[in-house]
Amino acid sequence: MMSVSGYGYGGNHGCPCTNTTLTLASVSERHCKSPAGDVGIRLTIGGSCVPFSYGSSHCLQHDLLHDQNCNVDAAGERVIPAYCVRPWCYVDLDTCKRESDERAYRSSYFAFESGIDLFYSYSACNSTAEDWFATEEDIVHSRALGGISIDANVPTYIFPMMYKRDSNNEILSSPGSEYYDDTIPYEGVYLHYVKRIIEVSMFVSLRGYIFSICYRVLFLFELSNGDIRNISLTHRSKASGHVHPTSSFTAAVQDIEDGLVDMAVGPFWITGQRLKIASFTLPIVYDRTLLVISRPGTKISLTDQAQKVLAPFSYELWGIVIGIIAFTALLSVWYSDRSEVATNRADRRIGLGRGMPKMRRRKRAYARLALDSCLQKGLFFCSAGVEQDESSSLPTKLLLFGFGFFILISVSAYVANLAAFLTLPTTDAPIKTIDGAIDAGLTICAHTAIETELEVAYPDAKFYFHDKGREFHGVLEDYEDGKCQVMAIGYEDTSMDVKFIEKLCTNKLVFTNSLVLEIPIAFPIRSHLTSGFSYWMYQGEKYHGTSIQTSKDEFPQDIACNVQYSEEDIETSVHDKITVQNFFLPIMVFLGCSVLSVIVQIYHLHNVNSGRQSLVGRTSTMNLVAEIPEDDEERRRTSSLNWVLNRRRSTLEDTSVLKDEKDDDEKERSVHETECLKLDDVNYRPRVTFEEDVKDSLTNQFTPKND
Repeated sequence: MMSVSGYGYGGNHGCPCTNTTLTLASVSERHCKSPAGDVGIRLTIGGSCVPFSYGSSHCLQHDLLHDQNCNVDAAGERVIPAYCVRPWCYVDLDTCKRESDERAYRSSYFAFESGIDLFYSYSACNSTAEDWFATEEDIVHSRALGGISIDANVPTYIFPMMYKRDSNNEILSSPGSEYYDDTIPYEGVYLHYVKRIIEVSMFVSLRGYIFSICYRVLFLFELSNGDIRNISLTHRSKASGHVHPTSSFTAAVQDIEDGLVDMAVGPFWITGQRLKIASFTLPIVYDRTLLVISRPGTKISLTDQAQKVLAPFSYELWGIVIGIIAFTALLSVWYSDRSEVATNRADRRIGLGRGMPKMRRRKRAYARLALDSCLQKGLFFCSAGVEQDESSSLPTKLLLFGFGFFILISVSAYVANLAAFLTLPTTDAPIKTIDGAIDAGLTICAHTAIETELEVAYPDAKFYFHDKGREFHGVLEDYEDGKCQVMAIGYEDTSMDVKFIEKLCTNKLVFTNSLVLEIPIAFPIRSHLTSGFSYWMYQGEKYHGTSIQTSKDEFPQDIACNVQYSEEDIETSVHDKITVQNFFLPIMVFLGCSVLSVIVQIYHLHNVNSGRQSLVGRTSTMNLVAEIPEDDEERRRTSSLNWVLNRRRSTLEDTSVLKDEKDDDEKERSVHETECLKLDDVNYRPRVTFEEDVKDSLTNQFTPKND
């Protein structure tokens, strides 16, 4: 390493300084004149004009000698940057790599594609590069594009993204003859954003030399000396429209490929087709293509209102509830079956096998018992309780305990949610996702620019692609013409388009949250400008708060109609009252049961008055176990017997079917024993109950007498 006294020498022997005078002199587009009138080179936009010998041949404080940012004022009050006093020189890279341990760096004054490769070293001059690295970002990188002017086209009008005004200062929504008049300026969100990028490149380029307020004044008077001097806006060519008639945006990209412009300004999707034509900058924003559906309507029919009563439970749960009620009812019939008891009681009173026909169950009798039990258990469920019967059997008590707990939880859960469901507006069940639309076989209108992307992502979907070049307005027109049932719409392009939103409202359409595609939006640009323009976009967002959103904030739109689908929009208020319509189903159930009960009662009375047996009236369980008539005469006597028995029971029994049966049997037994003392018939057979007494009387009455 050389000592400080080695300033002016040719660097380290293993890493010597090299003469770069001819190399710098060959960059003619950067030639300038120094304050002394000598020809030199300007290494940065707005920087010093340095001689061609800058950094050449010797270890010197080259920046202190030639960089205007290192000038010391007469009073000596200004503090110069530390890098100004560090010696350095351009070196022979191959020799340094082979013969020395000194570090060398490529000069960032010249881009890689420029063909100018200069390498410098501070350590070869016994110095350090750390102070230069701390400042390089602000000084050297201000030349990302080299102070160029850019020609750009605008594909079409999308208010407020990009548009023009007519002679009456009215905003134009679709291109006309004025679109091809470049003297009429463009306005809009994306034009504002591009201007801010120019300002950022100008501000950074001039930082340290003039105050920030000056660059805005220069920009206002189109005197920019920034890295991006200006962007001239024009229209796309008509020829490109014939090449790509389905999309004005793709046509604008074609003009870049044809060399007509350097870039295009607008919300351009990065698609596979367009990447084949041109390069793109960093993504500005990611556009979410969403599913657009018809706004769900509120149902007000009585059928829909009636279904709300069942809404707190799912249909599967209602099935379980009904099944448990039926299962409990059948078990109750089994546990309370009295046929065996009745048979045993009859056997004890009349003796076994004394000519009486064998008693057996009747199917209709058990059907009636099962029906009674089902209605009883259903009543238990609806009244949220079970009957307390101390005389019931242990199996019955265990069964009712479990059934009562089930009732407790079920009714509590049902009542807790019923009010909310009754007042909740009933809406149509819309297709809210792209997968749902595909499963339903719906046709989806979409933009032709993303045809390939959609078909790859959803191979089973039925798409209809707009091919008239009307962008998303054309997609909406296809929907209005009945060519599809739902749409896939890019939110970035349309969210601020007042006319498009108004059309959605007119057609009662809403954006869902179903993401169809997410596509980056960027500026198409010539490949050699991509990195430089992207750099300023990055700098603007990171250090200056310049983004597409800040530009959107400069163009606020008053959109009164809400086109966002939300479940919250249809939720009920806690103050909504329950109406008569909400109670339509329970009222109809009550009226239906009432009518049915009247019909059954009339049928029962008709049977009783006709002397026929009735299984729908108040009937003892003992009555449901009877003899099977052997012939018509027996059937006639049995019918008359049943008529008398039913008439007698209708005046003696209370609302419980078997409640007083035991007491009645005791009374009948007592009366019967008293009557037996008065009879002298040796063939007398005791009758156990009053039913048999009546039966014998009727038997004698209808039995023919022999002469």
